[in-house]
Parts: sequence; C-alpha cells; structure tokens
Amino acid sequence: TLLYTIKFESYGMESYEWIKLSWNKNYAPHFLPCCSHLDNPNLALILGVPVYATDDFFHEFLKKYGSVINVTSQPKPSATPKFHIPNKSEYFNSTRTSSSFRCVFVQFKENDGLLQFLSAAKMGLSINITDQTKPLIGVQKWVSEYETTYPNEDGLQKECEEYMAEYDERERLKVLREKELADTPDEDGWITVTKSNKLGASTESAQEKKKVYDKKMERRKKDTLHLYSFQEREKRKESLATLKQKFQEDKQKIAKMKSARKFKPY
Repeated sequence: TLLYTIKFESYGMESYEWIKLSWNKNYAPHFLPCCSHLDNPNLALILGVPVYATDDFFHEFLKKYGSVINVTSQPKPSATPKFHIPNKSEYFNSTRTSSSFRCVFVQFKENDGLLQFLSAAKMGLSINITDQTKPLIGVQKWVSEYETTYPNEDGLQKECEEYMAEYDERERLKVLREKELADTPDEDGWITVTKSNKLGASTESAQEKKKVYDKKMERRKKDTLHLYSFQEREKRKESLATLKQKFQEDKQKIAKMKSARKFKPY
C-alpha cells in the first residue's frame, strides 16, 4: 500500500480505490488500484490491468457512469498520458494491444462520471468479463495474429483507392484555395504569396535571372582569387605602378608628337 501511495503521488494522482476484475470463477481475480488525476478532474487511472481486459471493454463498461471520451493504455503511468487518435483503418492500424500488464487512462466527458466511478469502486466494484467480451489468448491469439499478416487483397485495394480518392480531393481543394488567395487581394490590397504564385511565374523572368547569374560567374572567373590580404595589396600596387608607367609613356609620346610638328605657311 505504501508503494502504491508513493507512485500515485509522484504521478500527480490522488488517493486510490480498488476494483475487483475477474474473468472466470475458476481463476483468481485481479484487484486493480484506480484514482483520479490532480490536474485533470475528468481523468481516471487504473493500474495492473491484465491482457484480457481491453480498452474497448473499459470503454463500454464505464459508459454507465458517464460519457467516456477516450481510453488509452501505456506500459507505465505518467503525469501526462498520450491519447491515440482513433484509426478506423482495418489494415493500417498502428495501435497494438499490450501483451503484459499495463495501466489504463480513462477520459470522462464530465467530472460527475469520474466521481460515480470512484464511488462505485469505493463501495466494492466487481467487474466480470464473460466469454463474449474476452479477447483471444493463447493459441487462438497466435492463429489470429498469423491470419492478419496476410490481409484480403480486395479489401486492401479498396481501402487504398478510397484513401487516395480522398487525398486527391483534398489536394484539389487546396490548389483552388491557393489560386483564389493569389488572385484576390485582401482588405489592405496585399496578395498572399502561395505555391501557385511560384509555379505560375513567367519563364522570361527566370531567363533574365539566369543571364545575370552567368555574367556574374564569368566576372568571378576572370578575377584572381587571393587567400590573403597582403596578396590583394600587392596586386593593387602592381596595377598602380603599371598605370603610372603607361602614363609616362603616353606623356613622352605626346611630347615627341609636339616637337615633330613644323609650321609650313606655303
């Protein structure tokens, strides 16, 4: 009892009650501790749940105390349970049933349902699982798991086609919505940039951008790349000396041309 008290307090749970879970009179029953969450007043936690008690069984059984929103299982309890999104697919269902004892989180719609469940547990709640609600165990479970590895091809093909049809319809509506946003300005006169704007860009602008990029790359190829700053300084000095030398040569050439001129009036 002290161990359970420490565990419940560490996971943010209040004081617990016990429920009796039995499947057959010939087998010993299981006593499961249950409690409410401190942060979520509509959340209940049940520990030590055996394999033959499924989440669907708890969902159906606890309906009489109040509306149940979701039921999820975890190997170990936690302060924030992760509720799985219900998957209606028969062939692509990622949720797997646990093969060992686990904890079950039950999310009630209202706090009254949780209080009625805990009051019933306090009064000595006894749950009996009949053969109709008992899941497959032993050899029957292994046979069922083996059969599910080979699904019906026609049913699988039909489910895939239905899913792809829904996906194509969602994508079509998405494209129409993006085109509408691209063509219609908002109240301030701005147009929303969407994927359709980028895809609908003219090829002329793309060609112009390519020409500018090619010119830039040619200019880079002509320029000599230097790794160090002193190389850049030396290059500038050499270019400046070359310009001065050329200026002196041009100056001498112009002086020679002036001296070579002769005045011939007749």
